[in-house]
Amino acid sequence: MDGTQVTGAFSTGRRKIVQSLGQRYHRDKLAKLLSMTSFRDIVGMSWSAWAMQNGHADAAGKYMNFPPEAADGEAGAKLVIYPWQLETLVNEALALQRRADPRGRTLVTDDFSSILRLVKLVQRIEEADDGAFLQSNDVLYEMHRLTQRQFEWQRGFANMPRFYRTLRTFGGSRTAEHFKRQVGCTIPEFIEAGFFLFAGSTNSATRIWSSHHLLEGVTAEQRDLVLRRISTTPELASVEAAKLRLNGDHAGYKPSVLRKHPILRFGLEGREAMAPVPPLILQRITSGLYFDIVDGGGAIWAEVGKQFEGYCLDYIGAMLDAYRVAPETRYGPKGRGFDTPDILVSDDRAVRLAIECKAKRMPIDARFSGNPVREASGSYAEIAKGVFQVWRFFSHARRGIYGPPVAEDCLGMVVTSDPWLVMGQKLHPEVMAMANAMADAGDPAIAEVDRRRVPIVLVDDLEYLLQHAPPEEMFVRLRALSADASGWEWSLVHGLPAGSERSYPFARELGHMLPRAFARE
Repeated sequence: MDGTQVTGAFSTGRRKIVQSLGQRYHRDKLAKLLSMTSFRDIVGMSWSAWAMQNGHADAAGKYMNFPPEAADGEAGAKLVIYPWQLETLVNEALALQRRADPRGRTLVTDDFSSILRLVKLVQRIEEADDGAFLQSNDVLYEMHRLTQRQFEWQRGFANMPRFYRTLRTFGGSRTAEHFKRQVGCTIPEFIEAGFFLFAGSTNSATRIWSSHHLLEGVTAEQRDLVLRRISTTPELASVEAAKLRLNGDHAGYKPSVLRKHPILRFGLEGREAMAPVPPLILQRITSGLYFDIVDGGGAIWAEVGKQFEGYCLDYIGAMLDAYRVAPETRYGPKGRGFDTPDILVSDDRAVRLAIECKAKRMPIDARFSGNPVREASGSYAEIAKGVFQVWRFFSHARRGIYGPPVAEDCLGMVVTSDPWLVMGQKLHPEVMAMANAMADAGDPAIAEVDRRRVPIVLVDDLEYLLQHAPPEEMFVRLRALSADASGWEWSLVHGLPAGSERSYPFARELGHMLPRAFARE
């Protein structure tokens, strides 16, 4: 063994899928290269690459040598490394079947060229997986999977609406009680301690948290409790990765260990904490609270749905202050009444917009399956039900069953907490077929004129639009989407020009709920 060093690439592991020659070649190459270093060094390389391209180049420079241009993390930059690529790299390294290098070579882990080659190899693997998938699947399904993976990173995890919406959605009494029993602290305490862990993880690759000063208002007990909850050891993470990533047809679309445990603990008694991609800590303490209540049962998930409706009602009401924004009401004959959609938006003459809200969690097979509507039909049925409910309201208004005036060109919208149909042109007609079947079975008198297109809108996009454009722009964009027969569920913010930003209406309230994370003057 000559101890020669090489700059390298990356790996994957155990899988039961028949692979092409190209897929096997890139994965085998990755396995060999990643076996030339420790998993801890892979995590450190991932952190350094993220830090240097996200405003922490000085901190990254303590661990890795890199050219000045490598600090440019803008999309399309020559040396950009995207965070979703790093997430895949770490997960594949966990699932790796290690093999000793017969020549004793080691990977140079303190040089940027090594992590860049690793990520480029991840890209080659994914391209080979794409090719295999597209041999028997429509490219439009691949478009949907691609946007599911990348758009959340482009939207980001650190914004006021995301945190406040989390507190409201998971803030019902049943949910809060279940969470405290499961975790040992309240949701605001969990979020603030998690935010403290995130902040510390952005400027250092490693932390021994017991030796660091605490953020005022966050106790050592809270910090340690949350750290234990959202972290794991490499040994346990490897076992979990082997299970999660055993099946699936694409390296980039398999479940990620880092979504539940974004921090990995190394060293004596697991005291040395490392976050390979720090923003995943923010994901874990917001939408990732799902992991802490998933076993709570139907009553809790019903409460989550009502809480989400309440948030949407309050937010839209605050941002559309020139309109009347009303909650769901009961109408129709006694004993045979109906509920309106969750939110009705009216001007001084008539209802202009009917909104259904759906907090249904999007399972992994709905996000990344090659045929998501077929493989997660029960989940997509909830979205189709929202469309049906809006159609029924249109029909009842036209037939006089609903009495108050409704505009002939009244718009509909289903607001979702997860991105069900974003860029899902292939999925749209399948979901509409479900909605039509519900309408045929539930009320055959719902006519074709009532079954107009109802856009499926991600709440993040709705929030961004209303904060960066006048209220009328929402109606303009909804009207354009409703008239688009192509089936594309374009984002509401697609092509939105830069403009002035309106204040988030609940900023002061958020500052009271999370004073350490969002303190305001």
